[in-house]
Amino acid sequence: MSVEYDFDYAEFQRLADNIAKLGDKAEPAINESLAKHSEKLLVPKITNLIPVSRSVRDKVHARNSQWQKIEKGNLEITIKSAGGAANKKGSYGYLVFPNEGRGPRNHIEQRFMEKGLEAGIPEVVDGIQVDLIKKIEEEI
Repeated sequence: MSVEYDFDYAEFQRLADNIAKLGDKAEPAINESLAKHSEKLLVPKITNLIPVSRSVRDKVHARNSQWQKIEKGNLEITIKSAGGAANKKGSYGYLVFPNEGRGPRNHIEQRFMEKGLEAGIPEVVDGIQVDLIKKIEEEI
């Protein structure tokens, strides 16, 4: 399971003035800021929505560990779950297909990654805006 965020045109309209002021330096600044804010803001919002097993077993849950892998692209990030085969030790197999309601105890789809992404995007965009303004001030 993974979620991906790409800037869309409406968000670029909001940032257009600052991007124009930075010129060629805007793209690297946005990439750096997006990576920083996605880890700081999006991952916790998603993590808080990850369900914890109701079983009484002594088990490490994804919510309490490093469950994610972040891939950085040009003007995008992808947050992937470190899920895998449920029979492998340390694997969070229940994070692989949470939206399909697979498994004996997961009969409903759980859109925790999408919900966390939606909740965090405004803060990420605001953070990028602040970082761009700081970069402009440094350049002046």
